[in-house]
Amino acid sequence: MEAHILTALEEQVRPEHTALIVIDPQNDFCAANGALARLMGWDVSRMQAAAQRLDRFIARARDQGIMIVWTRSIVDPARSRPSFRARKLIVDALSRSIDLVKDASSGSEWYSGITSPLEGEYVVTKYHYDAFSDTNLDLLLAAKGIKTLLLTGFTTNVCVETSARHAYIKGYYVVVISDCTDAPTREEYDATLFNIKSYFGRVATSEEIERLWKVA
Repeated sequence: MEAHILTALEEQVRPEHTALIVIDPQNDFCAANGALARLMGWDVSRMQAAAQRLDRFIARARDQGIMIVWTRSIVDPARSRPSFRARKLIVDALSRSIDLVKDASSGSEWYSGITSPLEGEYVVTKYHYDAFSDTNLDLLLAAKGIKTLLLTGFTTNVCVETSARHAYIKGYYVVVISDCTDAPTREEYDATLFNIKSYFGRVATSEEIERLWKVA
């Protein structure tokens, strides 16, 4: 029998089959002295503002009993592919002796402006932009009967977009929460939101989702 297609956003984000994916809220991406601010001159104030809104949204998701999965990015040369190690960003970090989300470093720790995972919430370590590649994320979601992913975190145009595209390919309903993610520039942020809403899923604000949860 063909599965019922959830066309309405209200249907897609019902708490019983929805998971909140919190992507890489780590110091090296969000903190003023993080590796990306030092390496690339990022304006991390955009990420910091989004982190405040995301922190509030995480609390609302917990109130609804939503499954929450956190991802943390780690750069590990032993697990990286040649194409990854050849990137200018990685080469520059090595040449300047700047650790970039190195395991057990301060840069890989959770950004202090956001809540930390609670006991029982899942933490997935990833070694690529993609939260699904070489991780157990898909198995965790399938075990809970998850149909819809609310994508949040950092940065919008890199790890969030890569994971959203893969989620779509795997058959999940994809909703990027626009006010709970950001990128170093408005142009990067806007380009991703256009791509998602045009080709891969939906874009909604945290307030829109919370309003639907109250109705449900």
